[in-house]
Amino acid sequence: MNDREAELISRCQRGDQDALKGIFDQYHKKVYRIAYGVVRHREDALDVVQEVFIKLFRSIKDFKGKSAFYTYLYRLTMNTAIDHSRKAKRALFFSLDEEGSFQPSDAQEKRPDHIAAQKELEEKVRWAIDQLPQDQKATLIYREIEELSYQEIAGAMGCSIGTVMSRLHYGRKKLQDLLKDIVKGREGQ
Repeated sequence: MNDREAELISRCQRGDQDALKGIFDQYHKKVYRIAYGVVRHREDALDVVQEVFIKLFRSIKDFKGKSAFYTYLYRLTMNTAIDHSRKAKRALFFSLDEEGSFQPSDAQEKRPDHIAAQKELEEKVRWAIDQLPQDQKATLIYREIEELSYQEIAGAMGCSIGTVMSRLHYGRKKLQDLLKDIVKGREGQ
């Protein structure tokens, strides 16, 4: 934690709303990406962001600094997003990027037939990710989207590093099994 962040947290713990704005400015994009990865709808993700920062302001006095602040915030975000999804009774989806699509890497891949194939692949990947248990899905979001270390993920999820590694292993294995026909089909092209 840098000095500026520590000062903002301290001020926020004393009820300073300007300090909360500073924390918001620093973290709102990351909070949005996590929320979007869970709820997969822009408006819902924005609702989650708002709710996270309201909860943060109410609960920040409980933050003791035993873990990194962003770990605390990510855990709050993930829990809020999951709760939001449950309330809305929507299926949880994993987004590969903020817009929810793969990005073509060269001009050839921008041809209509390639774009259609990419969209089909994207839908199959989303379907496969949706089949994962929530803990594996959340762990993959932390690792693949937020690029957190195993230790940071363990702190955010309140589990051991071994559990994180296990969830990643089994989540990736299940995805591989679910998508094996797709992978074989693409190798034949």
